Amino acid sequence: MQTTLENTSDIKIGKPLRRYDLDWLRVIAIFGVFFMHVSRFFDPMDWDVKNNVLSDGIMIPILFIVQWLMPLFFLISGMSIYFVMSFMTKWQFVKSRFLRIMVPYLFIGLFVILPPQDYMNLLGRGIFTGTFLEYYPEYLTYNFGDFPSVNLLMGHLWYLVYLFLFSMVLFPLFVYMGTDSGRSLISRVASLFEKTGAVFLFSLPVALLLVMLDPSTPAGDATRYGGWSLWVYPIILFYGYIIVSNEKFEEAIWRHGKVSLVLAVVTFPLVLWSLIQFLTGEAFQFGTYEYGGLTLLRAFNLWCFIIAFLSYGKRYLNVNSSVLKYASEGIIAFYILHQTVIQIVGYFIAGWDMGILPKFVILAVISFLVIMAIYELVIRRINIIRFLFGMKQKHVRKGEIRL
Repeated sequence: MQTTLENTSDIKIGKPLRRYDLDWLRVIAIFGVFFMHVSRFFDPMDWDVKNNVLSDGIMIPILFIVQWLMPLFFLISGMSIYFVMSFMTKWQFVKSRFLRIMVPYLFIGLFVILPPQDYMNLLGRGIFTGTFLEYYPEYLTYNFGDFPSVNLLMGHLWYLVYLFLFSMVLFPLFVYMGTDSGRSLISRVASLFEKTGAVFLFSLPVALLLVMLDPSTPAGDATRYGGWSLWVYPIILFYGYIIVSNEKFEEAIWRHGKVSLVLAVVTFPLVLWSLIQFLTGEAFQFGTYEYGGLTLLRAFNLWCFIIAFLSYGKRYLNVNSSVLKYASEGIIAFYILHQTVIQIVGYFIAGWDMGILPKFVILAVISFLVIMAIYELVIRRINIIRFLFGMKQKHVRKGEIRL
C-alpha cells in the first residue's frame, strides 16, 4: 500500500497481505471527487468556471459527498503509512512520500495543471482578457513583484501538499508507534474499544476541535479544504495508522458496521440542514449550545459513515480484479487531472442552451473520456511522465525502446 492515491495491493507483512477493500474504497472516493467537481459547475457557490444556469438542489448530493469524502481519503492514507513503514526504512519512507506526492505537485501541478484553472477564473471575472500564452508569464510572476517565481497555488491539489506535510509532522509519532513501547500502548488503548459502542469515541476529538475553532477564522474555515477544518485531517490521518496497527480496532469497526450505517443515514438529514443553514448565513452563532450540539452531531455522523465504509468494504470489497489493478495504478493521475479537465470542458459548454441534467451528463462523459485518453495514451506509456505523476516506472523489455 502506498498512499491514498497509490496502489495498495502488494504490501507484505510477514506473508503477502492484500487489502483490496481499501483499494476499492479509494476508487469509490475518487469517483466521489469526480462527481462532486462536475456538480460544482452547476452549484450556486463560487468556483473557477460556472454554467449559465445554476441549481440550488445540486447542493444536496454535494454536501452528502463532502460529509465523508476527504476524511475517508486521509484515513486510508494513514492506513497506508502503517503498511509502508512496515517494510521501509525511515529514509526510504520520506523519499517515497516526496517522490509520490510532492514531485507531481511541484512539477506537473504548479506548472501544468493549476495555471489553466487560474486563467479561466480570471477570464470569467473579466480580470484578464488575453490568451493563455500571454497569461502564463503573468502566472509565474504575479504576487512576487519583478522577481520571477512560481505563484504557489494549491487548488484541488491541496490534498497532496497537506498529506505530505502532515505525514512528516506526525512521522516521529508513527516511528514511536512502531516500537515495542508504542505497540504496547496501542494494545492497551485498543482493549478499551472492545466494549460495545466505544468505537464511536473516535469522533470525540474531532468534535471538540471543531467546537473550539471559530468558523470565521482560517483555522476553523470549513469551506476551503473539502468541507472540513484543515486541522481535522491530521487527527483522521493518525486514526488510519492506529486502526490497522491492532486487530482489536478493526474488529470493533466490523461489529458496529450495521448500526453505524443506520445511525449515519438517520442523523444525516439534520447534519444536512445545519450545513445549509451555515452556507446561507443562517447558522447558529459560534459559541452557543446549539452550534456546539450540531457540530458534535456532524463529527459523530462523519465517524458513523467512516465505520460503515470500512466495515462493509471489508465484508464485500476485499476482492481483486483487473479493473481494480488498472484503476489503482492510474488513480494519482486521474486525481491530478480531473478538475482542470472538467473546468476546460465546462468553459466551452457553459453557454449551451440546454437543461442541467443533459449538460451534467455531457460534462461528466466528455471529461472522463478526455482524462482517460490523456492517461492511457501519454501518462501510462512514457516513463518520464509516469515519474512526474508519482507512478512507478515500467520495466523495459529487452529490445524495447521506451521514453
